[in-house]
Amino acid sequence: MLQPPPLRSLPRYPVTATIAAASLAVTAAWWLGQDLQGIVMNGRVWTRWELWRALTTILPHVNVFHLAFNLYWLWALGTVVERVYGHFRFAAIVILLALTSSLAEFALLSGGVGLSGVGYGLWGLLWVLDRYDPRFAGAMDQQTSQMFIAWFLLCIVLTVTHIMPVANIAHGVGALTGALLGLAVSRKGKIRLLSLAGLAATLILGVAGATVFWPRINLSKYAQSEVERAGVDALDRSDNAKAARLLEIAARMRRAPAYSWYNLGIAYQRLGRFDDALAAFEHAAEMPGADSDFRKAATELRKYVDARKGRL
Repeated sequence: MLQPPPLRSLPRYPVTATIAAASLAVTAAWWLGQDLQGIVMNGRVWTRWELWRALTTILPHVNVFHLAFNLYWLWALGTVVERVYGHFRFAAIVILLALTSSLAEFALLSGGVGLSGVGYGLWGLLWVLDRYDPRFAGAMDQQTSQMFIAWFLLCIVLTVTHIMPVANIAHGVGALTGALLGLAVSRKGKIRLLSLAGLAATLILGVAGATVFWPRINLSKYAQSEVERAGVDALDRSDNAKAARLLEIAARMRRAPAYSWYNLGIAYQRLGRFDDALAAFEHAAEMPGADSDFRKAATELRKYVDARKGRL
């Protein structure tokens, strides 16, 4: 098994040490009750393109095992990369791994926390570099690789069986990004070009999936409520055109409740789109969970629309 350097060598690895210290501090603050909604992946990534959250979300950890596991592998793997590539290039590598893994997880599910995506990225990077770059010879042994693969598969099982949710997409995309980066820096010709193209595609798809296409591709229950909330916020600001656009998406998403159509009707009504508003209110009134307000709004608007048509 890969052996990390002794802790007395900490000053030689300032980037690794800083990330570890920041993770400890942020995690401690979280465990003490600090609200971390300002730094983790949530709907603001989509509505306001706050992509920097993909970096800060790697700092908090759920429990002691999660923190200890990730910090151990950050130290064991990160110090190898930082020693060879230097501080600035290693920092850039961590940023790339954090972005691709965090954005991919958020694009499809609800997003995660912790350094796991970065850890798997460093493993993928060293798995390639051990084979193609003499400076990394012996940096990745078979036992360590087997452990990473076994843990990845176990985490999938734990997630599927609802025993423990794990950010498996972040693990997989992190490992893929690391491997592609390793090929891009250690190989030449067609392989290098294809690896660079793969890296660019992974990052671009992650950004697009976490922003522009997020409401349409996200599979979590969290997505619909976030889009709905953004639409209602726009209604509260009287930004009715934006509210209608957002609420149209929310109402047609999976698991959309009756009030999504009701809110959409309000947006249409404010825009003077009375036929569309009536259709939305009537749809809301017919859905499970509809209340008397929905039916009352549909009835009153029906009278108004009929009277308006009678005057034309």
